[in-house]
Amino acid sequence: MATSTTGGITGLASGFDSASYISAIMKQESAPLDKLQVKIDNNNAYKNFFTALNTKLSTLKDAVQALGDLDAFKGMAATNSNSSVLSAVAGDGAVSGNYTIKVNSLVSSQVSASKGFSAADKVGEGSNPLKISINGKDFSLGNAGDDMETALNNVAKLINADTDIKITASVIQTEPGKKSLVLTSAEPGAAGSFSLDNSALWQKNSDGGIELQKASNANFTINGLPMSSATNEIKDAIPGLTLNLTDTGTSTVKVSQDTSKLVDKVDKFVNAYNDIVTTIRNNTKKSQTNSDGSLSLTLQGDPMLRDILTQLNNWMGAKVGDDKSAFQLFSQIGLEIDKGVTSSSLMTGTITFDKDLFAKKLTENPTAVENMFKGEVIQSKDKDGNDITVSFTEMFSNNLKDWTNSVDGMITSKIKGYDSEISYVTNQMTSMKERLDKREETLKKQYANLEVVMSTLNNQKSWLTSQFNALTNSSSK
Repeated sequence: MATSTTGGITGLASGFDSASYISAIMKQESAPLDKLQVKIDNNNAYKNFFTALNTKLSTLKDAVQALGDLDAFKGMAATNSNSSVLSAVAGDGAVSGNYTIKVNSLVSSQVSASKGFSAADKVGEGSNPLKISINGKDFSLGNAGDDMETALNNVAKLINADTDIKITASVIQTEPGKKSLVLTSAEPGAAGSFSLDNSALWQKNSDGGIELQKASNANFTINGLPMSSATNEIKDAIPGLTLNLTDTGTSTVKVSQDTSKLVDKVDKFVNAYNDIVTTIRNNTKKSQTNSDGSLSLTLQGDPMLRDILTQLNNWMGAKVGDDKSAFQLFSQIGLEIDKGVTSSSLMTGTITFDKDLFAKKLTENPTAVENMFKGEVIQSKDKDGNDITVSFTEMFSNNLKDWTNSVDGMITSKIKGYDSEISYVTNQMTSMKERLDKREETLKKQYANLEVVMSTLNNQKSWLTSQFNALTNSSSK
């Protein structure tokens, strides 16, 4: 009976393990396929590296542009010698300066209160009126004979419901068994002052007036100049500076450039720069032998990566301005490549950022430090040999754009090249797999046919043997 190797049972007729033989042949013939897969894996690894590098370069471009913004060096900060007296916040338009601020009084709202009344006191009895008048507007206390405590609660509701007079009313207990109507101006400052009639109803101050607390503006001086404000928040006395008065007393406010924000921006630039340099250096080292005997991937010798490192180093070492400039090199303001390194083997190409030195130079000469980022750098020459200059930040931004542009940037083209190679090799693998599948199927059919032939021959052998044995037995009788 014929047996096919495609059924998974081989060699029943021939005794030959064709399945193992076919597997060995296919393994040998599939070796080029494995090499193509390694090629795809390597190209994917290189592509992923350049994709990540493109992102890092874009981050550096953003950090440079932040330093080149018009407002990058205009941020101001305010320091305050006495925070219990006031707080100060510098905003847009603030200019450097020192200001001595003396707060004589804060804004206050008028407060007036009635005499205390018990539930036994009646409306219309004695000096108790039937109505009160606020700024000439009458409010009824109720009917004659009503208890004063209820009358005060009722008139408080009427006052609070009236939006025209801008006064809040409340009834509070001033002593056991007695309550008073308290009126408070809802509008702060002198503008919130209000008038009352029925003077016999109200408590008097030491001057005989009915204001227990008078409505008044905040009164203060700035560098000796008297000023007043209807609110404790002062926004227009000093350009770009907001003051919040909290107590009487004296404080000195200093407005100067906000070095911390600018230091943070420069720090982001340095970190982005160093990240790129370190990433490239780590991926361009000499190949190492892996534990399985293979070599580690490397981009050592890649011309684009060499060019990026060279360009970055050249830009950071460029001179800004001319010989009359206060600073020409970034090392003068705290940004130095391979600071203190004397051996080439120890050089990393990264920037050391001395934040204290940078802040010191920025405080001493903010214009000169700003010019380091916005001043002119000789980038190239025109056809007539004249210098072509751009600012430091423009030099970075323009060239980084050439590398990172999502349409035709150099790294984008590099990534597209890897995509094309991966696609080409993938198509090769697909064609090769199809050929190998056909090859395997052919081998299986061949060895299946071999088993059929062997089975037939074995059957014939058995029949001939039986016939020969029968003849031999017959002749021996």
